[in-house]
Amino acid sequence: MKGTVIICMLALCSLLAGAQTATGEEPIKIGVVSPVSGNYGDHGALERAGMEMALKDLGGKILGRSVELVVLDSESNPDAAARRARSLIEKDGVKILMGGVSSSVGMAVGAVASERQALYICTNGNSDELTSSKANHYQFRAGASMAALGRAAATYAINNLGKKWFFLTHDYSWGLSGTRWARDVLKKSGGTEVGEVKVPMGTRDFSSQLLQIRNSGAEVLMITCAGFDNVALLKQMAEYKIYDKMKVVYTLMEYVDMYPLKPEERQAYCAVEVSWNETKKLEAASKKFAELFPKAAAPVIDNGNYNGYVAIMMVAEAAKKAGTVDDVEKLVCAMEGLKIENNLRDTPSVVDARTHQVLSNVDMVKANPKGTGLNIWNLEKVYPASDFDMTKEENPIDVSCSAKK
Repeated sequence: MKGTVIICMLALCSLLAGAQTATGEEPIKIGVVSPVSGNYGDHGALERAGMEMALKDLGGKILGRSVELVVLDSESNPDAAARRARSLIEKDGVKILMGGVSSSVGMAVGAVASERQALYICTNGNSDELTSSKANHYQFRAGASMAALGRAAATYAINNLGKKWFFLTHDYSWGLSGTRWARDVLKKSGGTEVGEVKVPMGTRDFSSQLLQIRNSGAEVLMITCAGFDNVALLKQMAEYKIYDKMKVVYTLMEYVDMYPLKPEERQAYCAVEVSWNETKKLEAASKKFAELFPKAAAPVIDNGNYNGYVAIMMVAEAAKKAGTVDDVEKLVCAMEGLKIENNLRDTPSVVDARTHQVLSNVDMVKANPKGTGLNIWNLEKVYPASDFDMTKEENPIDVSCSAKK
């Protein structure tokens, strides 16, 4: 799986293998650097499925040309991801890159895109750095920032759940970002922090941390943790009766992580980039997704497949605006300020021209241990991501076309 994988969607594989389209133009190649293995393997599969679904909705074409996704395994490793991004550009002639999941991978691929002047849409990395210190002119982000997610989760928790908090943090850039913004809200609201534990990626035994947390006297446990590590944590929190002692809040949760759990293991409040039941459009898209991908780890529209879907729609709508997919600079400039209408929501997503951040909604959900079928959580609150994203004062970066001039 570490080699090139060609995904044939809606067009004859002979065409995708290199034959010209009926108009005499070559298919559009989009390089996808995405985890096929490792801690985020399930999330990578979902983001790629979201891209495929978007292509199906587009009839398999952008500007009348067939689209070919060329997938390489990032292994959730920044060095491996950078090598594969270079290979896609140099050997496969790719001008558009997508994928990520891990923020560190997103930064590595973004650096290659900047060096080679290729367009890169980080589909599922959320760390602050992607649109601040590591932002660049050729890099965009489809998913919400941790500023938006962390502050939304913290605002909900402060207003509804308690003001005495303990933090559990995945100890790398993404996890630290989530805790940073939640802590910011706690301090400004006059709350109290009673402790924090940081856990490295690959942690599957949380017994010592949970014993410390259970005895901390906290009213709220604020968590930023993801992947298979998080699945283990969710199971062990129920085992250690954490929910009997305090409310549990996540700065970011994936439906795919919660879906396979036992009912008693589903009790947390969570910020999510999208909830499948936020709109009628998302409910219909979730039904369609389940029919297209019956073996997917999550049977609904989740963060991963949603951001993959939006990334393809970004390219399609920007290409229509620019009149090209071959001129990267024109495509980049067309994306800035773009309103993504085909985003499965009731209002369009908007691309911040200055930071290249896509702004949609942040949904707060409450896990439902009594829910059956798809109803494993209830939608509690919908926040516009723009209400909580980094301000210009907090993040003065400007990577726009106008700044470049």
